[in-house]
Amino acid sequence: MSNISHPRGLFYVISVQAWEYFSYYGMRALLILYLTKQLLFSDAHAYALYGAYTSLVYVTPIIGGYIADRYLGNFWSVAIGALLMVAGHTVLSFPTSGHSTLYIALALIIVGYGFFKTNSSCLLGELYHDRESIRDSGFSLSYVGANLGAFLAPIATGYFAETYGWHIGFGIAGLGMFAGLLVFLSGRNAFKDAAGLKKEALSAKTAGISNSMLLFAGVILSVAFFAVILAQLWAGFVLIVIGIVSLFLMGRIYTRCDVQGKKNIWAIVLFMMFGTLFWAFDQQGGSSITLFIERNVNKDLFGFNIPTSFYQSINPFAVIFGGALVAWAWKLLARFNIQPKTLSKLGIGFLFLTSGFLLINIASKLAMHSGHTSMLWVTIGLGLIGLAEMFIDPVALAAITRLNPANSTGTLAGIYMLVSGSIANFVAAWIATATAVTTEDGKVQSLTQAASSYHDVFHTIFLIALSAFICLTILNMLTKKLLP
Repeated sequence: MSNISHPRGLFYVISVQAWEYFSYYGMRALLILYLTKQLLFSDAHAYALYGAYTSLVYVTPIIGGYIADRYLGNFWSVAIGALLMVAGHTVLSFPTSGHSTLYIALALIIVGYGFFKTNSSCLLGELYHDRESIRDSGFSLSYVGANLGAFLAPIATGYFAETYGWHIGFGIAGLGMFAGLLVFLSGRNAFKDAAGLKKEALSAKTAGISNSMLLFAGVILSVAFFAVILAQLWAGFVLIVIGIVSLFLMGRIYTRCDVQGKKNIWAIVLFMMFGTLFWAFDQQGGSSITLFIERNVNKDLFGFNIPTSFYQSINPFAVIFGGALVAWAWKLLARFNIQPKTLSKLGIGFLFLTSGFLLINIASKLAMHSGHTSMLWVTIGLGLIGLAEMFIDPVALAAITRLNPANSTGTLAGIYMLVSGSIANFVAAWIATATAVTTEDGKVQSLTQAASSYHDVFHTIFLIALSAFICLTILNMLTKKLLP
């Protein structure tokens, strides 16, 4: 029975991921509102900065994956990443922080995310090297556990931000990440079989300087670099450069693969394409959908006005309860040697995504008449979109760690996060910009006009998501022998 039980390290991975989600999604729930209501950015500027930040967050994991593979190993990469994110949230919590410190804080989180994100998934993958039959179940459980943090974060940070000020809300997010780091470090023995520090590689010298010192200097310079990129909104140029480098790295990996490995590479490319499309739509939840709720949704419930940030908890709530059922289903099917194909799971995800945007589309249509609409449509719609996530990233990342062409899991997982995260978020910001309306002191001049702008975008998303679901269904039937 030991080969079908989950490893002890799963608890510590879930713990640190839960608090990472708490810090990231707590800050995300506040960011677009902070930019438009406190700093009084225009919709277009706020969307651009939000998109730059959320896209750059997914640029750095490819570098972090490479560093983990070559120098640090997954465990210490995760620890360093968590520490940098704590530093970023601490800067945001300063009462005197403004535009300049905003960019420095976001840059620290971006660099920390690079060390943390994919390497935490790869660390989890290391734990399941002899438990292949329940690998998908383990990844699903970690995703559910992490989303517990994402569920609590908007409520906690939103409450403190509304009650005591924006900076207290950001500070609460940082405290959560610090707590997660302490729990993670306490479980070091659970990862004794995981790859550790590459001491020889770290002590080796390049141009007379040890690689460990070069890595330290690289972190400092990276923070300064990303702070400038955010201030100038140059994220698009960075994505072009990183995209070219990623193609080059994938090309190198492809040349080292045997015939089966090359097929696996093409499978991963397919996952990236649909993952990018999914997240470009899903990430509207933190931008255009957030401002739609703020402006056009009747948030009154039994005399209590629900803060807009609280609605960010709907998505992870759906992941926690619906995802637990999904994880149980995968494990049950594994006992009967039934393994649904990856494309089948992705197709289910797009079906839920399509259904969610159908309801949000209806909400925006109703708001075009009176300027407001019921919270019911958006609440259920966000719940369906949250459930859809269980069939995208956990499935794709589990498949990448299983396929593992040329033993380059960290690099390929980083590239997947780059494409489905960074590029998707940049595209998501571009999509959200289509909903931008004129504001004065952070308030829109016409609620019905705003609803009309949101409706045009949400309706288009619904149609494209439906088309993607149909394409996945057809591909699934045509590639029975090509993809896992």
